[in-house]
Amino acid sequence: MLIKPKIIVLLGSVALKNILGEEYGITKARGNFIEKNGIIYMPTWHPAALLRDETKKIDFWNDLKLVINKYKEI
Repeated sequence: MLIKPKIIVLLGSVALKNILGEEYGITKARGNFIEKNGIIYMPTWHPAALLRDETKKIDFWNDLKLVINKYKEI
């Protein structure tokens, strides 16, 4: 692998299911770190979902803050 990211942010259900598997749902997985094959994933809302429901912007921003803090730890 040419690139070995420490954290990958998965934007939306399609990205989540394609990378981690069909057993994951965005509503339950969102905001929780998931580690697989030495890479940490953070599922969160797709930007289109933020346009449809502005209340999700708070969750999205909190998820990104978690990613920043986690990156500082590793």
